[in-house]
Amino acid sequence: MQLLAIKKGKTGMEESTPPVSSRPRRRVTRKKVILLAAAVIVAAAAGVGIKVLFFSDEGLTALTERTTYGSLSTTIEGTGTTLPADSVAYTTASDSEITAVYVSAGDTVEAGDLLYTQDSSELDEEIEGYQDEITELENTLSDAQDQLADLQESMAALSVTAPFAGRVTDVAADVGDSVNAGTKLATLVDDSKMTLTQYFSYAYEDQIYVGMKAGISVASLMNTFEGTVTEIKKVDRVTPEGTRCFAVTVTVDNPGALTEGMSGAGYLAADSGEKLYPAVEGTLEYYASKDLVAETGGELTAVNVSDYESVSRGKVLFSIDGSDLEKQMESVNRSITQTQEKITQTEEKITQAEEKRSDYNVTAEISGKVIMVGVQEGESPRQAGQTAVTLYNMDSMTITANIDELDIDSIQMGMEVDITQSGAESDTHYTGTVTEISYEATNTNGVAYFPITITIPSEGALSAGVNVSYTITVGDESEGVLAPIAALQSTSEGTCLFVKADNRPENAVDLEDGVVPEGFYAVPVETGVSNSRYVRILSGVEEDVEVFTRYQQAAPSGGDTTSQGENSQEFEGMPDFSQGGGMPGGNMGGMGGGMPGGMGGGPMG
Repeated sequence: MQLLAIKKGKTGMEESTPPVSSRPRRRVTRKKVILLAAAVIVAAAAGVGIKVLFFSDEGLTALTERTTYGSLSTTIEGTGTTLPADSVAYTTASDSEITAVYVSAGDTVEAGDLLYTQDSSELDEEIEGYQDEITELENTLSDAQDQLADLQESMAALSVTAPFAGRVTDVAADVGDSVNAGTKLATLVDDSKMTLTQYFSYAYEDQIYVGMKAGISVASLMNTFEGTVTEIKKVDRVTPEGTRCFAVTVTVDNPGALTEGMSGAGYLAADSGEKLYPAVEGTLEYYASKDLVAETGGELTAVNVSDYESVSRGKVLFSIDGSDLEKQMESVNRSITQTQEKITQTEEKITQAEEKRSDYNVTAEISGKVIMVGVQEGESPRQAGQTAVTLYNMDSMTITANIDELDIDSIQMGMEVDITQSGAESDTHYTGTVTEISYEATNTNGVAYFPITITIPSEGALSAGVNVSYTITVGDESEGVLAPIAALQSTSEGTCLFVKADNRPENAVDLEDGVVPEGFYAVPVETGVSNSRYVRILSGVEEDVEVFTRYQQAAPSGGDTTSQGENSQEFEGMPDFSQGGGMPGGNMGGMGGGMPGGMGGGPMG
């Protein structure tokens, strides 16, 4: 046996338990009432019989409605004021003079047509000022970059390296010493070879050449070393005897015994085999010698060499603290970055100023009708931003419709809307489209609604500011047999309608005794889509059939009738005790009758 949902409400049963002194009265819940009712039913069934207890319909009236034929669609109606879907209001760029106006109110223009012009000489002055700023900034940037280059050279000079391989002598500084730029730190010599410069008479000019063999005799070592002419300088040295001489330099490998300052008597071996002797002899010198000096000032943080130590080319010999230089470089780099940013910003200002020229030579962005012209040629606007020209595209209009919160879920983008413009003799109809839906409700006087935008293609037939009405059709528009949702009954044979008929319908089914009201028959039906009130019947019954919806309980004499199972549901399959009785057949402890015919035949709300 199936219990059907009926109307939710407050219990009408009175608590029969007498009050107890100094203790709060217990609240009898709905659940307890139901359990108590079930217990009473069982007890009563044992004594008087199931049929008498459950299926008494004394004092109840069956209410009915009729099936109809139609659709489940509904309409949403309202009015709105048209606005152009596309419009532009042009404002003056400044208070400078209007030099020309090319349109009047009511004119039709195309996109790109010139509307008006305004004196833009102030833009030229603004741009010129920006260009002067950039010139000054570029000069500042150039100076900073030169300063940075000098600092970078100084940073590179913090490490004093060997320019060639050799021996270090005369180390004159130690770690912690403070040195100035130009201070001598040591001497580096290359003594792997020695040179001897002597002067020969110009009489030998044609016989002496670079690469010819030579001999050097060092008396202190009582030895002669073989060398080669490596350089010839055509100087003009005159000896005390009056001989004109030129310089010839001979290079010789140092076996390790030769030092700077040794006297050497040399000769050149001519191609003829003759030995050519100099008019003026010389002394031995190092092949290369260089004083190592600090190119920048600061404190020595490292000395990596000692006197007479042999070093390779590129070795770091001295290191100077560069923390001050690093700070200076950070400051200069920061200044360079800031100056570059200022240049970029000023260049952007020039670009923006150039873009403003279009605000002084104003053209139509859209095609449409000129609605208003607020400037005159030869006059200056009162201020920048004054409305100069208003332009509407009249091809499409829009209206705003406020949709009730109960209907907004039925509205979809692209939905067609019937638009009506009322006329003196006839109405004009347009087809609009929902183009925007706001899902943020506006609440007015306790009613929530959602604004939507409807776009109306009118090709210029509609003007702005016109009142029109709209109709939106929502729901299933196909037609068929419709039954009240309240008439649907959930039974052991499936969903049924209780049909009132003089004779039993061919498709009627038998249910438990007392479930179907007297004079009605249970007819199984197939249902389809529904709305808040009606459901489509796909098969089972036809239109204009009287069907049971609910019971109405007769009131005591002089009182109103009460309906049972109307509209709302609380617990599916449970009877309603809200009127003090859903139970048939007597008082039963304050729970009077009112449940029709059995526990399966209540309305489905």
